Amino acid sequence: MQINRTLLISIIVMIVTAAFLCILQLWTEMIPWDFFIKTLITLGILTVLAGLVMVVKADLGAQKKLKDDNYLD
Repeated sequence: MQINRTLLISIIVMIVTAAFLCILQLWTEMIPWDFFIKTLITLGILTVLAGLVMVVKADLGAQKKLKDDNYLD
């Protein structure tokens, strides 16, 4: 379960970072808009990938547990 914890923490960090960047950009315009949009898209893609890895790992773990308990062939 260590990988799930790491992925969950990374998802939370990416979401908080994206929120902070949005607030910062709306109030100060510190970075160019094209770089800002590219950064948000990149964070979104990485967040979705991390979530997908968590779901796949949980599903494979559940199937392994069922197979170990002789519920699946």
